[in-house]
Amino acid sequence: MISRKLFGPPGTGKTTKLLKYVKTFLKLGTPIDKIGYFAFTTKAANEAIDRMLDYHTAFQRKDLKYFRTLHSLAFTRLGLKKSEVLQDEHYEDIGRRLGIQMTVYSNGQETTGFVDSSSEYFNLINAARIKEIPIMDEYNTDMYSQEMDKQLLKIISDELQNYKDSYKLVDFTDMIERFNVSELCPKFDVVFIDEAQDLSPIQWKMVDIIRKNSKYVILAGDDDQAIYGWAGANVKKFQQEISRKDIILPQSYRVPQTVQGVADKILDLIPGNRRVLKNWKARKEPGTVNYIMSVEDVPLHEGNWLVLARYNDRLSKLMPSLKDRGIYFQYKGRKSYRVSLFKTILNYIRWQKGELLSLSEVKDILECSGSSLKPTEEKMYDLTDLSFSKDIEWFDAFQIDYGECLYIREMLSVGEKLSKDARVKLSTIHAAKGGEADNVLLILDNTKTIREASEKSIEKFDEEHRVWYVGVTRTKQNLYIMSAKKEDQGYEIEGLG
Repeated sequence: MISRKLFGPPGTGKTTKLLKYVKTFLKLGTPIDKIGYFAFTTKAANEAIDRMLDYHTAFQRKDLKYFRTLHSLAFTRLGLKKSEVLQDEHYEDIGRRLGIQMTVYSNGQETTGFVDSSSEYFNLINAARIKEIPIMDEYNTDMYSQEMDKQLLKIISDELQNYKDSYKLVDFTDMIERFNVSELCPKFDVVFIDEAQDLSPIQWKMVDIIRKNSKYVILAGDDDQAIYGWAGANVKKFQQEISRKDIILPQSYRVPQTVQGVADKILDLIPGNRRVLKNWKARKEPGTVNYIMSVEDVPLHEGNWLVLARYNDRLSKLMPSLKDRGIYFQYKGRKSYRVSLFKTILNYIRWQKGELLSLSEVKDILECSGSSLKPTEEKMYDLTDLSFSKDIEWFDAFQIDYGECLYIREMLSVGEKLSKDARVKLSTIHAAKGGEADNVLLILDNTKTIREASEKSIEKFDEEHRVWYVGVTRTKQNLYIMSAKKEDQGYEIEGLG
């Protein structure tokens, strides 16, 4: 097996470089079904597939059967069905059975296999399994509240396993575990492993199996962007992987010069002997860096934005102020307004313009208006026949929450295109990894648990700096850095302000 390692600093075109290698192997006669391209997320895998289909029009999606995530490879090789996989609602059902209120943030998407929920108990149990360590060892990592009930932790762990057994379900970690003992790995001529710096121990075992079944392996990643240590990733494993040749991509096509300056200040906090030193150039454009105190100081009504925070709760607390300003945004793929309500509003406006409406459309309008009428005939309706007047605007005709009504009116008045994806996207830094935007708002608030953990551990100290490095380097043009509500509770970037 011949191995090569590719380092891709932020925005340097790592995916483009990897796909260029894929094309080279194809030109040399390598069959497409002998090429494995394993991305860290489903989104990244689909992007690679789409770009390959654009390049080679003779290919169909089914031909690129080994362009996927590691979890997806395990899923397909094991012959699993989606109905057999534990979903967000299953975790929440387990929580209800145990009297634990919780929200799961994964939206059914696998990346590290880590399920991000509002319950520390579920997160801890999941992390222990990914790291392949006992639950109590994970509990003692200083990443969790010491007020956690150890007995309840055991109860939840047992209930989770019983639930899976009862309903014959598997989670993402089960998939990898089963694959690793299955002897179902395909044979490859060449394999590409992307974002290798973020692989967990159980994923590295899977990669080792894939490597044994491959003639040529390219590991790609960036140790400076290793931010999944809390989910078991071991950046040292990637750094110390021996390869025949290391390649560092030298030019960023995303990060402007002033933003790179901020990013460098962050990396300077990590000693050189704990990272692979890389020289890469920023774009020629200078860009801007703005240090602010309040979201009111940010021109969110113009351009596309990534609003980044260290943790989900900080974003949740930001949402009301965004709505007060009439800012249309998306969070975890969900729009900031009720899509069904807006669809009903559009149907009402269609009727005002002279169109007839279907029975289902009329029923939605009647429900929003508080009418007791219940038409049943399948035909096209004129609301005038149901005592509606075209002179009455939807916000006067509908009996809906006043704040919700005002928010939609405000968004429409400032010209937001609610039928399209939002210009403003809210995300944790972890969820935004691999993303970019012309404008980035980075909120420096941090949690006590994270702050204390980074003070006790060199590994967590380094990773915390890498998290903020990733946040800063999502920026293509303008970076806005918003100080924490309480300065001593936020991340500090020296030299700003």
